[in-house]
Amino acid sequence: MGNILVEIKDLHKSFGEEEVLKGVDLDVERGEVVCIMGPSGAGKSTFLRCINRLEEPDSGTIKIDGEPITGDNVDLNKMRTEIGMVFQQFNLFPHMNALSNITLALKKVKNMSKAEADKKGLENLEKVGLKYKAESKPDQLSGGQKQRVAMARALAMDPKLMLFDEPTSALDPELIEEVVKVMLDLAEMGMTMIAVTHEISFAKGGSDRVCLLDQGNMLEQAPTEKFFNDPEHDRTREFLSMVLD
Repeated sequence: MGNILVEIKDLHKSFGEEEVLKGVDLDVERGEVVCIMGPSGAGKSTFLRCINRLEEPDSGTIKIDGEPITGDNVDLNKMRTEIGMVFQQFNLFPHMNALSNITLALKKVKNMSKAEADKKGLENLEKVGLKYKAESKPDQLSGGQKQRVAMARALAMDPKLMLFDEPTSALDPELIEEVVKVMLDLAEMGMTMIAVTHEISFAKGGSDRVCLLDQGNMLEQAPTEKFFNDPEHDRTREFLSMVLD
């Protein structure tokens, strides 16, 4: 297996008559940051959601750390503790403060004591620069702060892999930078990440590799600099001409 953490082979997914993923392959090494780009409706979010089986693939295989996570005999709860996911919407419980949103899964899933969970939760709030907001409820936080709490919640489970599904798309432009900064910090720390994003600043500054997913096909996978400066596929050049100033 070597240094490969994520192995995805021939992944297919349809919704009714519509084939959304048409045999997608992707390998991700430990510590690698891979950005998935492409137009709306390309299948990017579906691809990400198949990786932790929020969507059930129709066929193909996904392995995390050499272990198949597709198939009938997979412990989904255990698997999902190893794969953190940050969504477009923050999915925080409105009646709980920031710390409690983070510690709930630590206590319920990892059976930590309150003291252990609180310590872990505060450590992860500190990672995203929000330890001072531990007692604040979501309605007392900005959109960027809510997303950073959601990131801290995912990180607190000590995942092997972090998935980001357009984490800045619901944010006002001035709040995007603070979320991108945390993602760049995680990349620096060596977290293995797959990010669906339109944020060119993160793709250029934080990723090792960028992929273009279009109409359910992975058309291009290249080191970041090559993807932006010397893509091989005409469709990639066309896409970049639309998203780059």
